[in-house]
Amino acid sequence: MAESSRADGGIYLDHAAATPLRPDVDDAMREAARTAFANASSPHALGRRARQLLEDSRERILAALGGLATGRHRDRLVFTSGATEANRLGVLGRSGPPGVIAWSARDHAGVATAAEELVRRGWRPRRLEVDRLGSVADAADALAAGLPADTTAVICLTTACGQTGTVDPPCPAVARHPQIDLHIDHTQAFAWDDPPIRDVRAATLTIAPHKFGGPRGIAGLVVRGVMALEPLQPGPQELGIRGGTESVALAVGFARAVEATVAERAAAVATVTRLRNRLEVGLLAAASAAGLEGLIVGGEAPRAPHVTTIAIAGIDRQSLVMAADLEGVCLATGTACASGSSEPAAAVEALGLPAWVARSAFRASLATTTTDDDVDEAVRRMAFVFRGIAGGGLQRSAGPR
Repeated sequence: MAESSRADGGIYLDHAAATPLRPDVDDAMREAARTAFANASSPHALGRRARQLLEDSRERILAALGGLATGRHRDRLVFTSGATEANRLGVLGRSGPPGVIAWSARDHAGVATAAEELVRRGWRPRRLEVDRLGSVADAADALAAGLPADTTAVICLTTACGQTGTVDPPCPAVARHPQIDLHIDHTQAFAWDDPPIRDVRAATLTIAPHKFGGPRGIAGLVVRGVMALEPLQPGPQELGIRGGTESVALAVGFARAVEATVAERAAAVATVTRLRNRLEVGLLAAASAAGLEGLIVGGEAPRAPHVTTIAIAGIDRQSLVMAADLEGVCLATGTACASGSSEPAAAVEALGLPAWVARSAFRASLATTTTDDDVDEAVRRMAFVFRGIAGGGLQRSAGPR
Protein backbone atom coordinates (compact mmCIF):
# COMPACT_ATOMS: atom_id res chain seq x y z
CA MET A 1 0.00 0.00 0.00
CA ALA A 2 1.30 3.44 -0.91
CA GLU A 3 2.34 5.60 2.01
CA SER A 4 0.72 8.97 1.40
CA SER A 5 -1.79 10.89 -0.68
CA ARG A 6 0.24 14.07 -0.31
CA ALA A 7 2.88 15.23 -2.74
CA ASP A 8 4.97 18.37 -2.37
CA GLY A 9 2.61 19.65 0.30
CA GLY A 10 -0.47 19.19 -1.88
CA ILE A 11 -3.47 16.99 -1.20
CA TYR A 12 -4.18 14.50 -3.96
CA LEU A 13 -7.90 13.95 -4.52
CA ASP A 14 -7.75 12.62 -8.07
CA HIS A 15 -7.39 8.87 -7.52
CA ALA A 16 -10.05 8.12 -10.14
CA ALA A 17 -7.49 9.34 -12.69
CA ALA A 18 -4.50 7.42 -11.27
CA THR A 19 -3.42 6.04 -7.92
CA PRO A 20 0.03 6.01 -6.31
CA LEU A 21 2.07 2.90 -7.02
CA ARG A 22 2.00 0.45 -4.11
CA PRO A 23 5.49 -0.20 -2.68
CA ASP A 24 4.99 -3.97 -2.85
CA VAL A 25 4.03 -3.65 -6.53
CA ASP A 26 7.12 -1.53 -7.15
CA ASP A 27 9.31 -4.14 -5.47
CA ALA A 28 7.79 -6.98 -7.51
CA MET A 29 8.30 -5.08 -10.75
CA ARG A 30 11.90 -4.23 -9.95
CA GLU A 31 12.67 -7.88 -9.25
CA ALA A 32 10.96 -8.96 -12.48
CA ALA A 33 12.86 -6.34 -14.47
CA ARG A 34 16.12 -7.67 -13.00
CA THR A 35 15.48 -11.39 -13.50
CA ALA A 36 13.12 -11.52 -16.50
CA PHE A 37 14.32 -8.74 -18.79
CA ALA A 38 14.46 -10.96 -21.89
CA ASN A 39 11.85 -11.00 -24.65
CA ALA A 40 9.14 -13.44 -23.60
CA SER A 41 8.94 -14.73 -27.20
CA SER A 42 12.62 -15.75 -27.32
CA PRO A 43 13.26 -19.52 -27.22
CA HIS A 44 16.37 -19.43 -25.04
CA ALA A 45 16.46 -19.98 -21.29
CA LEU A 46 16.10 -16.33 -20.32
CA GLY A 47 13.25 -15.89 -22.78
CA ARG A 48 11.52 -18.94 -21.29
CA ARG A 49 12.00 -17.44 -17.81
CA ALA A 50 10.31 -14.23 -18.97
CA ARG A 51 7.50 -16.23 -20.59
CA GLN A 52 6.98 -18.20 -17.39
CA LEU A 53 6.54 -15.01 -15.35
CA LEU A 54 4.28 -13.47 -17.98
CA GLU A 55 1.95 -16.46 -18.13
CA ASP A 56 1.99 -16.89 -14.36
CA SER A 57 0.89 -13.28 -14.01
CA ARG A 58 -1.86 -13.78 -16.59
CA GLU A 59 -3.20 -16.84 -14.76
CA ARG A 60 -3.08 -15.10 -11.37
CA ILE A 61 -5.02 -12.11 -12.66
CA LEU A 62 -7.60 -14.22 -14.42
CA ALA A 63 -8.10 -16.35 -11.31
CA ALA A 64 -8.54 -13.26 -9.13
CA LEU A 65 -11.11 -11.90 -11.57
CA GLY A 66 -13.15 -15.09 -11.41
CA GLY A 67 -12.46 -16.13 -14.99
CA LEU A 68 -12.45 -19.71 -16.18
CA ALA A 69 -8.76 -20.52 -16.44
CA THR A 70 -8.95 -24.15 -17.59
CA GLY A 71 -10.88 -26.28 -20.04
CA ARG A 72 -11.69 -26.11 -23.71
CA HIS A 73 -13.66 -22.87 -23.40
CA ARG A 74 -11.43 -21.17 -20.85
CA ASP A 75 -11.41 -17.39 -20.71
CA ARG A 76 -8.48 -15.40 -22.01
CA LEU A 77 -6.74 -12.31 -20.66
CA VAL A 78 -5.16 -10.05 -23.27
CA PHE A 79 -2.61 -7.51 -22.04
CA THR A 80 -2.94 -4.07 -23.65
CA SER A 81 -1.25 -0.70 -23.22
CA GLY A 82 -4.12 0.73 -21.15
CA ALA A 83 -7.87 0.77 -20.62
CA THR A 84 -8.52 2.80 -23.76
CA GLU A 85 -6.87 0.18 -25.96
CA ALA A 86 -8.62 -2.64 -24.08
CA ASN A 87 -12.00 -0.98 -24.56
CA ARG A 88 -11.33 -0.36 -28.23
CA LEU A 89 -10.26 -3.96 -28.75
CA GLY A 90 -13.35 -5.22 -26.93
CA VAL A 91 -15.65 -3.11 -29.10
CA LEU A 92 -13.90 -2.87 -32.47
CA GLY A 93 -12.54 -6.41 -32.50
CA ARG A 94 -15.97 -7.89 -33.14
CA SER A 95 -16.15 -10.27 -36.08
CA GLY A 96 -19.24 -11.11 -38.09
CA PRO A 97 -21.83 -8.98 -39.87
CA PRO A 98 -22.85 -5.55 -38.50
CA GLY A 99 -25.60 -5.41 -35.90
CA VAL A 100 -26.66 -2.93 -33.24
CA ILE A 101 -24.07 -1.12 -31.12
CA ALA A 102 -25.35 0.50 -27.93
CA TRP A 103 -23.58 2.82 -25.51
CA SER A 104 -24.38 5.71 -23.20
CA ALA A 105 -23.17 8.98 -21.73
CA ARG A 106 -21.85 6.97 -18.74
CA ASP A 107 -19.16 5.39 -20.88
CA HIS A 108 -15.58 6.60 -21.15
CA ALA A 109 -14.64 8.44 -24.34
CA GLY A 110 -12.56 5.43 -25.39
CA VAL A 111 -15.72 3.30 -25.48
CA ALA A 112 -17.82 6.00 -27.15
CA THR A 113 -15.33 6.67 -29.94
CA ALA A 114 -14.97 2.94 -30.61
CA ALA A 115 -18.75 2.59 -30.82
CA GLU A 116 -18.93 5.52 -33.21
CA GLU A 117 -16.31 3.85 -35.40
CA LEU A 118 -18.46 0.71 -35.57
CA VAL A 119 -21.34 2.91 -36.74
CA ARG A 120 -19.14 4.18 -39.57
CA ARG A 121 -18.58 0.53 -40.49
CA GLY A 122 -22.29 -0.04 -40.88
CA TRP A 123 -23.46 -0.92 -37.37
CA ARG A 124 -26.75 0.63 -36.25
CA PRO A 125 -26.35 2.99 -33.28
CA ARG A 126 -28.47 2.95 -30.15
CA ARG A 127 -27.79 5.53 -27.45
CA LEU A 128 -28.93 4.18 -24.09
CA GLU A 129 -30.80 6.74 -22.03
CA VAL A 130 -29.42 7.39 -18.56
CA ASP A 131 -32.06 7.72 -15.83
CA ARG A 132 -31.95 10.17 -12.93
CA LEU A 133 -29.95 7.68 -10.83
CA GLY A 134 -27.32 7.29 -13.52
CA SER A 135 -28.47 3.85 -14.68
CA VAL A 136 -29.05 2.50 -18.18
CA ALA A 137 -30.65 -0.75 -16.97
CA ASP A 138 -34.14 0.11 -18.21
CA ALA A 139 -32.81 1.22 -21.59
CA ALA A 140 -30.77 -1.97 -21.96
CA ASP A 141 -33.80 -4.08 -21.02
CA ALA A 142 -35.90 -2.29 -23.61
CA LEU A 143 -33.29 -2.84 -26.30
CA ALA A 144 -33.08 -6.53 -25.47
CA ALA A 145 -36.86 -6.94 -25.48
CA GLY A 146 -37.25 -5.26 -28.86
CA LEU A 147 -34.26 -6.81 -30.64
CA PRO A 148 -35.35 -8.51 -33.89
CA ALA A 149 -34.70 -12.24 -34.09
CA ASP A 150 -32.20 -11.85 -36.94
CA THR A 151 -30.14 -9.10 -35.28
CA THR A 152 -27.14 -9.25 -32.98
CA ALA A 153 -26.16 -6.47 -30.60
CA VAL A 154 -23.16 -5.31 -28.62
CA ILE A 155 -24.10 -3.37 -25.48
CA CYS A 156 -21.39 -1.34 -23.75
CA LEU A 157 -21.83 -0.93 -20.00
CA THR A 158 -19.73 0.88 -17.39
CA THR A 159 -20.11 -0.55 -13.90
CA ALA A 160 -18.82 2.54 -12.05
CA CYS A 161 -18.95 5.86 -13.86
CA GLY A 162 -15.67 7.76 -13.68
CA GLN A 163 -17.47 11.11 -13.96
CA THR A 164 -20.04 10.68 -11.19
CA GLY A 165 -19.15 7.50 -9.29
CA THR A 166 -22.65 6.09 -9.81
CA VAL A 167 -22.78 2.30 -10.00
CA ASP A 168 -24.78 0.43 -12.61
CA PRO A 169 -24.29 -3.37 -12.46
CA PRO A 170 -25.19 -5.21 -15.66
CA CYS A 171 -28.52 -7.01 -15.73
CA PRO A 172 -28.04 -10.80 -15.87
CA ALA A 173 -31.17 -11.16 -18.04
CA VAL A 174 -29.64 -8.92 -20.69
CA ALA A 175 -26.32 -10.78 -20.44
CA ARG A 176 -28.05 -14.11 -21.02
CA HIS A 177 -29.80 -12.88 -24.17
CA PRO A 178 -28.47 -15.14 -26.96
CA GLN A 179 -28.16 -12.29 -29.46
CA ILE A 180 -26.39 -9.83 -27.15
CA ASP A 181 -22.72 -9.52 -26.27
CA LEU A 182 -21.83 -7.30 -23.31
CA HIS A 183 -18.67 -5.27 -23.23
CA ILE A 184 -18.12 -4.13 -19.65
CA ASP A 185 -15.74 -1.39 -18.61
CA HIS A 186 -14.89 -2.32 -15.01
CA THR A 187 -11.94 0.05 -14.77
CA GLN A 188 -13.28 2.34 -12.02
CA ALA A 189 -15.12 -0.42 -10.18
CA PHE A 190 -12.58 -3.20 -9.67
CA ALA A 191 -11.01 -1.77 -6.51
CA TRP A 192 -14.42 -1.78 -4.84
CA ASP A 193 -16.40 -4.64 -6.35
CA ASP A 194 -15.86 -8.06 -7.90
CA PRO A 195 -15.99 -8.04 -11.70
CA PRO A 196 -19.28 -9.52 -12.95
CA ILE A 197 -17.64 -12.46 -14.68
CA ARG A 198 -19.08 -15.39 -12.75
CA ASP A 199 -22.68 -14.15 -12.66
CA VAL A 200 -23.01 -12.16 -15.88
CA ARG A 201 -20.44 -13.76 -18.16
CA ALA A 202 -19.65 -10.64 -20.15
CA ALA A 203 -18.24 -11.25 -23.61
CA THR A 204 -15.38 -8.84 -22.87
CA LEU A 205 -14.35 -6.88 -19.77
CA THR A 206 -11.71 -4.21 -19.15
CA ILE A 207 -9.66 -3.47 -16.03
CA ALA A 208 -6.55 -1.32 -15.56
CA PRO A 209 -4.19 -1.52 -12.56
CA HIS A 210 -3.28 2.17 -12.38
CA LYS A 211 -6.70 2.64 -10.75
CA PHE A 212 -5.75 0.46 -7.77
CA GLY A 213 -2.09 0.90 -6.96
CA GLY A 214 -0.66 -0.85 -9.99
CA PRO A 215 1.52 0.30 -12.88
CA ARG A 216 0.61 2.55 -15.78
CA GLY A 217 1.09 1.39 -19.35
CA ILE A 218 -0.77 -1.89 -19.02
CA ALA A 219 -4.38 -3.07 -18.78
CA GLY A 220 -6.27 -6.26 -19.40
CA LEU A 221 -9.17 -7.34 -21.59
CA VAL A 222 -10.89 -10.50 -20.40
CA VAL A 223 -12.32 -12.37 -23.37
CA ARG A 224 -14.94 -15.03 -22.77
CA GLY A 225 -13.89 -18.43 -24.05
CA VAL A 226 -16.35 -18.66 -26.94
CA MET A 227 -15.85 -15.05 -28.03
CA ALA A 228 -13.97 -14.41 -31.29
CA LEU A 229 -11.99 -11.18 -31.62
CA GLU A 230 -10.04 -9.76 -34.54
CA PRO A 231 -6.78 -7.99 -33.58
CA LEU A 232 -6.53 -4.25 -34.03
CA GLN A 233 -2.75 -4.59 -33.95
CA PRO A 234 -1.87 -7.93 -35.56
CA GLY A 235 1.04 -10.01 -34.33
CA PRO A 236 1.81 -13.40 -32.82
CA GLN A 237 1.83 -12.20 -29.21
CA GLU A 238 -1.12 -12.31 -26.82
CA LEU A 239 -2.74 -15.35 -28.42
CA GLY A 240 -2.66 -13.59 -31.77
CA ILE A 241 -5.14 -10.95 -30.53
CA ARG A 242 -2.67 -8.14 -29.82
CA GLY A 243 0.77 -7.89 -31.39
CA GLY A 244 3.75 -6.31 -29.68
CA THR A 245 6.46 -7.37 -27.22
CA GLU A 246 4.93 -7.74 -23.76
CA SER A 247 6.32 -6.03 -20.68
CA VAL A 248 6.88 -8.80 -18.15
CA ALA A 249 7.58 -6.37 -15.32
CA LEU A 250 4.30 -4.52 -15.89
CA ALA A 251 2.39 -7.80 -15.99
CA VAL A 252 3.97 -8.88 -12.70
CA GLY A 253 3.02 -5.56 -11.11
CA PHE A 254 -0.50 -5.90 -12.50
CA ALA A 255 -0.88 -9.33 -10.89
CA ARG A 256 0.45 -8.17 -7.53
CA ALA A 257 -1.89 -5.16 -7.48
CA VAL A 258 -4.92 -7.30 -8.38
CA GLU A 259 -4.28 -9.86 -5.64
CA ALA A 260 -3.61 -7.21 -2.99
CA THR A 261 -6.75 -5.30 -3.97
CA VAL A 262 -8.93 -8.39 -3.72
CA ALA A 263 -7.47 -9.28 -0.32
CA GLU A 264 -7.99 -5.76 1.07
CA ARG A 265 -11.24 -4.85 -0.69
CA ALA A 266 -13.73 -5.17 2.17
CA ALA A 267 -11.69 -3.01 4.52
CA ALA A 268 -10.94 -0.52 1.74
CA VAL A 269 -14.63 -0.06 0.91
CA ALA A 270 -15.48 0.72 4.53
CA THR A 271 -12.57 3.12 5.00
CA VAL A 272 -12.96 5.06 1.76
CA THR A 273 -16.75 5.31 2.07
CA ARG A 274 -16.31 6.90 5.50
CA LEU A 275 -13.69 9.31 4.19
CA ARG A 276 -15.82 10.27 1.19
CA ASN A 277 -18.80 11.00 3.44
CA ARG A 278 -16.57 13.08 5.74
CA LEU A 279 -15.28 15.05 2.76
CA GLU A 280 -18.77 15.68 1.39
CA VAL A 281 -20.11 16.92 4.71
CA GLY A 282 -17.12 19.20 5.15
CA LEU A 283 -17.19 20.67 1.64
CA LEU A 284 -20.93 21.33 1.69
CA ALA A 285 -20.64 22.97 5.12
CA ALA A 286 -17.73 25.13 3.93
CA ALA A 287 -19.66 26.19 0.82
CA SER A 288 -22.75 27.00 2.90
CA ALA A 289 -20.68 29.06 5.34
CA ALA A 290 -19.53 31.13 2.36
CA GLY A 291 -23.14 31.60 1.22
CA LEU A 292 -22.87 29.14 -1.67
CA GLU A 293 -25.30 26.39 -2.62
CA GLY A 294 -23.80 22.92 -3.05
CA LEU A 295 -25.17 19.66 -4.43
CA ILE A 296 -23.85 16.08 -4.41
CA VAL A 297 -24.32 14.79 -7.96
CA GLY A 298 -25.79 11.28 -7.87
CA GLY A 299 -26.04 11.42 -4.08
CA GLU A 300 -29.27 9.41 -4.09
CA ALA A 301 -27.87 6.67 -6.31
CA PRO A 302 -25.64 3.69 -5.51
CA ARG A 303 -22.07 4.94 -5.83
CA ALA A 304 -18.54 3.62 -5.80
CA PRO A 305 -16.88 4.65 -2.51
CA HIS A 306 -14.03 6.66 -3.97
CA VAL A 307 -15.77 9.31 -6.07
CA THR A 308 -17.80 12.36 -5.12
CA THR A 309 -18.94 14.89 -7.69
CA ILE A 310 -20.09 18.20 -6.24
CA ALA A 311 -21.66 21.20 -7.95
CA ILE A 312 -21.43 24.71 -6.50
CA ALA A 313 -24.21 26.86 -7.96
CA GLY A 314 -23.14 29.55 -10.37
CA ILE A 315 -19.42 28.71 -10.31
CA ASP A 316 -17.35 27.82 -13.35
CA ARG A 317 -15.98 24.33 -12.59
CA GLN A 318 -12.68 24.82 -14.42
CA SER A 319 -11.95 28.06 -12.58
CA LEU A 320 -12.73 26.36 -9.28
CA VAL A 321 -10.39 23.45 -9.98
CA MET A 322 -7.60 25.86 -10.92
CA ALA A 323 -8.18 27.86 -7.74
CA ALA A 324 -8.09 24.65 -5.71
CA ASP A 325 -4.82 23.71 -7.38
CA LEU A 326 -3.30 27.01 -6.33
CA GLU A 327 -4.27 26.09 -2.76
CA GLY A 328 -2.65 22.68 -3.11
CA VAL A 329 -5.79 20.55 -3.58
CA CYS A 330 -5.80 18.28 -6.65
CA LEU A 331 -9.34 17.95 -8.05
CA ALA A 332 -10.81 17.25 -11.49
CA THR A 333 -13.69 18.36 -13.70
CA GLY A 334 -14.25 14.84 -15.04
CA THR A 335 -12.16 12.05 -16.50
CA ALA A 336 -8.47 12.83 -16.95
CA CYS A 337 -8.68 11.80 -20.62
CA ALA A 338 -11.17 14.63 -21.21
CA SER A 339 -9.26 17.23 -19.20
CA GLY A 340 -8.62 19.38 -22.27
CA SER A 341 -12.31 19.68 -23.09
CA SER A 342 -14.30 22.77 -22.17
CA GLU A 343 -17.55 20.81 -22.29
CA PRO A 344 -19.28 19.63 -19.10
CA ALA A 345 -19.07 15.93 -18.22
CA ALA A 346 -21.51 14.03 -20.41
CA ALA A 347 -22.57 11.68 -17.61
CA VAL A 348 -23.50 14.63 -15.40
CA GLU A 349 -25.48 16.30 -18.18
CA ALA A 350 -27.34 13.04 -18.83
CA LEU A 351 -28.84 12.96 -15.31
CA GLY A 352 -31.48 15.55 -16.20
CA LEU A 353 -30.45 17.95 -13.44
CA PRO A 354 -30.64 21.76 -13.77
CA ALA A 355 -28.18 23.09 -16.36
CA TRP A 356 -26.06 24.85 -13.74
CA VAL A 357 -25.09 21.53 -12.17
CA ALA A 358 -23.08 20.29 -15.16
CA ARG A 359 -21.43 23.70 -15.58
CA SER A 360 -20.38 23.79 -11.93
CA ALA A 361 -19.57 20.16 -11.09
CA PHE A 362 -16.10 19.09 -9.97
CA ARG A 363 -14.85 15.66 -8.90
CA ALA A 364 -12.88 14.59 -5.86
CA SER A 365 -11.71 11.00 -5.61
CA LEU A 366 -10.03 9.15 -2.77
CA ALA A 367 -8.19 5.92 -2.00
CA THR A 368 -6.97 3.97 0.98
CA THR A 369 -3.90 6.22 1.02
CA THR A 370 -6.16 9.19 1.84
CA THR A 371 -6.28 10.03 5.55
CA ASP A 372 -8.64 11.89 7.87
CA ASP A 373 -6.05 14.64 8.09
CA ASP A 374 -5.97 14.88 4.28
CA VAL A 375 -9.74 15.28 4.19
CA ASP A 376 -9.82 17.87 6.94
CA GLU A 377 -6.98 19.88 5.42
CA ALA A 378 -8.63 19.74 1.98
CA VAL A 379 -11.85 21.09 3.49
CA ARG A 380 -9.92 23.88 5.23
CA ARG A 381 -8.20 24.90 2.00
CA MET A 382 -11.40 24.67 -0.03
CA ALA A 383 -13.18 26.86 2.53
CA PHE A 384 -10.65 29.55 1.63
CA VAL A 385 -11.45 29.01 -2.07
CA PHE A 386 -15.19 29.24 -1.41
CA ARG A 387 -14.74 32.48 0.51
CA GLY A 388 -12.83 33.85 -2.45
CA ILE A 389 -15.71 32.88 -4.72
CA ALA A 390 -18.24 34.55 -2.47
CA GLY A 391 -16.10 37.67 -2.44
CA GLY A 392 -16.02 37.82 -6.23
CA GLY A 393 -12.50 36.48 -6.63
CA LEU A 394 -13.36 33.59 -8.96
CA GLN A 395 -15.08 33.37 -12.32
CA ARG A 396 -18.77 32.54 -12.24
CA SER A 397 -20.48 30.53 -14.94
CA ALA A 398 -22.57 32.29 -17.53
CA GLY A 399 -26.34 31.96 -17.74
CA PRO A 400 -29.06 31.43 -15.18
CA ARG A 401 -28.68 29.04 -12.30
